[in-house]
Amino acid sequence: MTAFAALFHRDGRPADRWPNSGLASLRQRGVSHVARNGPVMLAGTDMEAPYPDTARPVLIVAADVRLDNRTEIESRLGLPPYPHLPDASLIAALYDRYGQDCTAYLLGDFAFLLWDEKERTLFGARDHSGVRPFYYHSTPRLFMAATTIGTLLQSGVSPAIDDAGIADFVAGAVADTTSTLYRHIRRLPPGHNILVTEGDVRIQRYWELTPQAPPPEKDWTDHFRHLFEQAVACRMADASTGVLLSGGLNSSSIAMTASRIGEAHDRPPLPSLSMTFDATPGWSDGPFLQSVVQAGRFPAQYLPSDDHDPLRDIDTTLDEQAGLYLAYNHGASRRLYHHAGRAGITSLLDGHGGDEVVSHGFGRLNELAMAHRWASLWRESNGVARLFGGSTWHVAAPHLDHVMAIRKIRQRWRRMSGSSLAVSPGPDFTTALVAPDLARRTAIRARQEAIAPSRSAYQTEQQRHLAILTGPHQPYAFEILDRAAAAAGIELLFPFYDRRLVDFCLSLPSNAKLAKGYPRAILRDAMAGTLPEPVRLRRDKFDFTGQFRAGMARHRTHLQSVLDGQADMLAPYLDLSVARAAIARLDQGDAGGTTPLFAAWRIALLGRWLARSADSIPETVSACGRTR
Repeated sequence: MTAFAALFHRDGRPADRWPNSGLASLRQRGVSHVARNGPVMLAGTDMEAPYPDTARPVLIVAADVRLDNRTEIESRLGLPPYPHLPDASLIAALYDRYGQDCTAYLLGDFAFLLWDEKERTLFGARDHSGVRPFYYHSTPRLFMAATTIGTLLQSGVSPAIDDAGIADFVAGAVADTTSTLYRHIRRLPPGHNILVTEGDVRIQRYWELTPQAPPPEKDWTDHFRHLFEQAVACRMADASTGVLLSGGLNSSSIAMTASRIGEAHDRPPLPSLSMTFDATPGWSDGPFLQSVVQAGRFPAQYLPSDDHDPLRDIDTTLDEQAGLYLAYNHGASRRLYHHAGRAGITSLLDGHGGDEVVSHGFGRLNELAMAHRWASLWRESNGVARLFGGSTWHVAAPHLDHVMAIRKIRQRWRRMSGSSLAVSPGPDFTTALVAPDLARRTAIRARQEAIAPSRSAYQTEQQRHLAILTGPHQPYAFEILDRAAAAAGIELLFPFYDRRLVDFCLSLPSNAKLAKGYPRAILRDAMAGTLPEPVRLRRDKFDFTGQFRAGMARHRTHLQSVLDGQADMLAPYLDLSVARAAIARLDQGDAGGTTPLFAAWRIALLGRWLARSADSIPETVSACGRTR
């Protein structure tokens, strides 16, 4: 694991010490190096700092970084290969040559800050997808930044609640890439850099994901395979690396690719780690998981997880996450990370992002309808229906608005059904759960609608794919995963988020993503001969909702008592009547839907977090317009 922290007294005061216990919070991540220069102090696991007798102006770099293109950078700079040269040193050398344009030459996962003594500037950047976190606090006199929110809070930054941040939590979706739960702590968005001087803080985009021209169709599969193997190989350098394996297409593709790379270099197989749910009705991953374990000869480790409780270790997880967080199955993943840590594994290949990066290709249905290719639309809809267990008609019907006669009939029906006889659908348990006054102040409905997936029948697959890859939930998820894994001493590695692979997948046309009823078609084609065929052609996916629902139902009585006993504390954030309705629906099983189920989980976390923060409630509540 790596991490960074930086402090800059913008009023010129010397940085002779770090406030409070902020740096101590990063010791678990291996932060032991500290460098000072005038008004600046930087700390990190991976650092570049000058020798005392150097003649050049001081450049100090603190970085949370894993570079994919070290050889390319060394060649560009005319450096001989140094196997042990820190990645931070390469960043310093690039900056020395190219200044703030150095980010154009970086590939990998990174967040860093660099002090340039000559220019008296603090310059930093966050990687293209936001895999590495970057939080900061800024006032006219002080700038601080770190890998974790906890570092800033423990350095004396106010924990006052941000209206938009907590409204997003209650509604169940993060709506931007800059705000946090705390009013005085911000996030640097992915693909952006930051320049801090004594008089200014300037943030600007240095990279934007844009579609590129794909190679000829005959090369698609080979090119994807090459990029995917490269992405996995870049992340296998550590001898204590393992692989998370579920039996699904994404994790199995990573595991088997890693196995083939290991065999080619005469390395022992990576250990695989899997959760099992043998006693859970509907768990279908077992046979697929076993076929991959056998094919890859993985020394497999299993963690029985049938007794998963979504609210287990709630206090510990709130501490690890430095407050509220949105990740409903976080508890199960967290247990797996700690299991890996106890087994001596320090990094894990993770299939997270495979669905988003490769894309299911569902936007192709729109494209087929716009082209009036009805037979192809029906055939692809049939494959999608088999994936989700619904009917072909249910999948295809929304796209028939491209037929003028059908569109007019539907418009007429909507007008008729919008009469006074229509039955109110009731609360949505997302924005409706937000307390009315907080909802008004934050414009939460408009805020959430801005990030909602487009329902346009004219959105192409590429437009849909781009919106998913650039949505604010992507970097937010990485931040939660980073904190959870770090608490177990684990670094997570995400081959699907290799920037070269992301660029290529976005460039592909829709028939490379959804073909013959198979979503993620290009990944399946590339894995021919690598994955066991039942796994490669698998359509279904285990749905954790049933298990999650059973776990939450056990807490129904407790949640009702939380609402009754903490009503005054919860009222500034929750519409209590909607909250009670959500908890009441926990007894309705699948008929209750998922939105009240997930709302109940958020209510539980909010209640517990506020109860534990009771000493700071006067400041917290006043941030939402109430005082005690």
